Amino acid sequence: MRRLAALLPVLTFVLIAASPAFAQEEPPARVGRVSFVSGQLAFHMPGETIWSAAALNYPVATGGSFWTDPQSRAEIRVGSQTIDMAGNTEIDIVQLDEQVMQIAVPRGRVDVHLRSLDEGNTVEIDMPRGGVWLLEPGVYDVDTGTQVQPSRVAVFDGSAHFVGGSVDLGIKAGDVAVLTGNNPVVAAIEHAAPDPFVQWCRSRDYHPQRLAAPYYLSPRMTGYEDLDEYGAWRAVPDYGEVWIPSSVPTDWAPYRDGHWVWIEPWGWSWVDAEPWGFAPFHYGRWARIEDRWAWIPGRFVPQPVYAPALVAFIDDPGAGTPRTAGPAVGWFPLGPDEVYWPSYTRDPAYIRNLNITNVEETKLVNITKVIEERRADDPPPQVASQSFVNRPAATVVPARVFANAGNVATATLRVPPQALQQAQVSLRPPQLPAPPGHAALTRPPGAATATAPVPHPPVTATAPAPAAGQGIRPATEAALPPPTQHRPPAQAMHAPAAPQHPAGPPPALHQAAAPAPQSQILRAPARPAGPPPAAHPVAAPPRPAAPHPGPTPAAARPNAPPAQAGKPPPRGGKPAPKPVEDVR
Repeated sequence: MRRLAALLPVLTFVLIAASPAFAQEEPPARVGRVSFVSGQLAFHMPGETIWSAAALNYPVATGGSFWTDPQSRAEIRVGSQTIDMAGNTEIDIVQLDEQVMQIAVPRGRVDVHLRSLDEGNTVEIDMPRGGVWLLEPGVYDVDTGTQVQPSRVAVFDGSAHFVGGSVDLGIKAGDVAVLTGNNPVVAAIEHAAPDPFVQWCRSRDYHPQRLAAPYYLSPRMTGYEDLDEYGAWRAVPDYGEVWIPSSVPTDWAPYRDGHWVWIEPWGWSWVDAEPWGFAPFHYGRWARIEDRWAWIPGRFVPQPVYAPALVAFIDDPGAGTPRTAGPAVGWFPLGPDEVYWPSYTRDPAYIRNLNITNVEETKLVNITKVIEERRADDPPPQVASQSFVNRPAATVVPARVFANAGNVATATLRVPPQALQQAQVSLRPPQLPAPPGHAALTRPPGAATATAPVPHPPVTATAPAPAAGQGIRPATEAALPPPTQHRPPAQAMHAPAAPQHPAGPPPALHQAAAPAPQSQILRAPARPAGPPPAAHPVAAPPRPAAPHPGPTPAAARPNAPPAQAGKPPPRGGKPAPKPVEDVR
């Protein structure tokens, strides 16, 4: 097949925030995702004043907080690592980057499957009685307990180190540290035995050695593990190995089934509704190959860099949209060799790393030169053409749907192909008015951060909130396996170092605009179903008043040399051309 990128002229660039004060700090390259929700999962980001219902594939980054109601379970994955949350559990993402994963668990229980731990990396779990460091790949279970019930740190495989109060304790595989008291903390060692929650977590494990994806992708790419189940890999000349989704409608196009949210520091971010919809929408490019959409991950890199959405935007198709729809916003996936130009940073190394997998080296050199040489009030010189290979596959919705995290699939507008072809394309996200209850959602020229809370599907109270620490249990409660070995607390002892939370507990979790998480989960029949959803009002326990002593300084964190995770050798370039297989 003739290379699609050869048809493209020099890519179009646009003027981004025109001010020397524009953000220079490099955003995190490592981002996790919500990979499973059974029941209700609430979240909020720093500066937000409400809890929101978390959808499948919602990005997980530093500063995010997540909370399950008493009859729910959820799972978060960060690259190859898995964090399972039992019912009535809160976790706060204190730090998440290429070297550190630090989470605080003020209450509840988590199961962590650490599949790799590179030298110099740190994984830390903070809880009211102290901190736990995971020293090597393995399976770990942390239950915070209560003021009257012990905390438990179980190591089913691997080794861990606990520090809290006067206790400094190593925990080896097969043991569980039972921690009682507060000041002082008293520790005892018992034998670790799996219970129903641990068994449920293991039933959701995947086995990297059985996947084809790791041969083409780094295990650090969040979401890679679901691709084999929902599509097939093919070898294509010039592009190497590409992935083609199965069981998608004939009119399906990338970035059409999901919704948009604003997440700092990236801004507008895509949340896809497909169970496999994370990696193909935050890494790589898309192209039509033999009348099928194919995701092109590009050259192998050990540490892929996350992007909020690899698309180009159509600010407003104008006359091509129905008058009743009001202002409209459109977008389409970037194709092979088309540069992603972020509006949230001008860091040359970061922009290069964002594009290195799918853009030719000569063009990357030009990118760096453009960033370093152009004046703040000048656009990049590559403004020669408006030709983009995937422009005909643009998705257009009313601007209000975009700004309010609306369901894109049900709001797509029909726009004549001629109008799409003539519309102005920009690599900068749209500047939109705020939805009701929010301040302006535009990034003023020169602003390094957003000016206001950002739109997510809101949590709407449909019934009076229950008493603190309690929830209205569904009629199906008796059929649920116990989410924790120990009863969850009505009040925790201390609050771990974590972002500030919205005032008051999260009320009933009602997804007002985006697709309901459970309907998305049902698309994955091969996954264990887990407990049935709990469609009922919930309330979070009261926030503890006593402060946590704070994260342990990095220099004081114990960290044994970890086992090196196996990974495929880096590819120096695109693989040798192979005959094109029939992918229809």
